[in-house]
Amino acid sequence: MNCNKARQLFSAFLEAELKPEEATRVQAHLAQCPDCGSLFEVIKNLDRSLKNLPEVEPAPELINSLYLIPEKVGAKTKARGRKRFFSWKFWLSPAFQPVLTSVTVILMALSIIFFTSMGKSLRKSASLEIHRGYSQAQKLLVKAGILTDKVNGYRENFIASLEAKNIYRSE
Repeated sequence: MNCNKARQLFSAFLEAELKPEEATRVQAHLAQCPDCGSLFEVIKNLDRSLKNLPEVEPAPELINSLYLIPEKVGAKTKARGRKRFFSWKFWLSPAFQPVLTSVTVILMALSIIFFTSMGKSLRKSASLEIHRGYSQAQKLLVKAGILTDKVNGYRENFIASLEAKNIYRSE
């Protein structure tokens, strides 16, 4: 076993978390290598010293202030929530990017329509088509009016002929 591998296993060896065959390999390396042996002794003494340290009870004020941290963070988050709509992070967030893409496409189409010669010819042809459609609608309405007048004329003639024969009497 080399020194780097043995040093990586020191902590697990101290905690007795190694498999028996690995533990014997680490022990064999420590017996052979004086550098790793002295380093392991320092680590073992440090571990004993840390275990002998007394436990310190934190001050009640510290515990109370630690418990208040989530409430303070929540209040700051609520205050930021109102500002969040106007921040760049909101407008550039991944969830909002499809909306920005759609707005960009619409603005590009409008700029092409209103600010280019191709857009001018497109507007002219659209205007021409609208006028043609309007003219056709007017013609249809005129024809409908003529048909209505003809039907009314036929109805009046029919009623007059019925009255002449005394079959129909209007009151």
